[in-house]
Amino acid sequence: MNLTGNPDIISLIRATGELVDPRSAVIHQARQLNTEYRAFGNQLVPFERLKILASLRGLDITEMDAQRSSRERRDAVLVPGARPKRGLILYNPSRQRGRIAFSVAHEIAHTFFPNSVSGARFRTMCDPDSREGNELERLCDLAASEILMPFEDFLKERGETIGLQLVERLSTIFGSSYESTVFRLATSHPGQAAAGLLRYRFDKADQRTLLISDCQNELFEPPSSHISNSPSKKYRRQSFYSSEQCGPEHMIPWNKSFDASSCVYIAGRCTAVQRSIEALPNRINLCGNFEAVRAPYQRERADSVFGDVLFLWWKLD
Repeated sequence: MNLTGNPDIISLIRATGELVDPRSAVIHQARQLNTEYRAFGNQLVPFERLKILASLRGLDITEMDAQRSSRERRDAVLVPGARPKRGLILYNPSRQRGRIAFSVAHEIAHTFFPNSVSGARFRTMCDPDSREGNELERLCDLAASEILMPFEDFLKERGETIGLQLVERLSTIFGSSYESTVFRLATSHPGQAAAGLLRYRFDKADQRTLLISDCQNELFEPPSSHISNSPSKKYRRQSFYSSEQCGPEHMIPWNKSFDASSCVYIAGRCTAVQRSIEALPNRINLCGNFEAVRAPYQRERADSVFGDVLFLWWKLD
């Protein structure tokens, strides 16, 4: 990931030291904020805890009014303000509570970047519809996960096990969405683990071919080879999150498809968690425990039959 092209990230690097990795910098600031919060005692209600964390960063949190919430497509937005208050986080009360919480944490994370003063930001959970994703949003998602589900607290509540059977309980404890909790299971794992979102779709080349084909008038019958090689949809990687023990070789390239034998194709058509032993479509081809489930939150572009799928993989013991 290119971490030098965004002015906000450049400002973070300059503020924290030229040799500091931006990922480490945002996680460090998130953990510092959580430490500062603990001086106030532990707040049992997750969203009330977020309000205290926001106030420590000079932010207020409030609901959008009915007019704005009816037209707003975002879960939360950051509206910069005049000092001494740094700004206001407006959240959409009509959205799922867990997604709101992560969005608010994401907006708090934007204050870690000295140059982030140029307008509203919003949560995209590493926008899965872009190839590289927005590097600043990726870092804010990373920090948001630490803010909402602090590493030590999450490990304590998780226990010694890992798996999708833990997600409902953990999301209740931390006020997080199902999706962000799945990703946190991977990023907090002491061993090699990965998680992500998959979408059933054509690849970009096939999409362009189909678009051109639809716009052209067919003057002749297509050759048989064209018919046999017609594009087909597959489950392809949208977002990807991994533990610190994973290296570049564990990365699933954006748009990379899963083999038709993978259990993700069953998971996308039902509500039950599917489990298997399989390798991820990456460079190392290492078999591990693999679980997949149809995502509770289906985005607008999700296939109506083969829905978006969340997966969790971890290395066999």
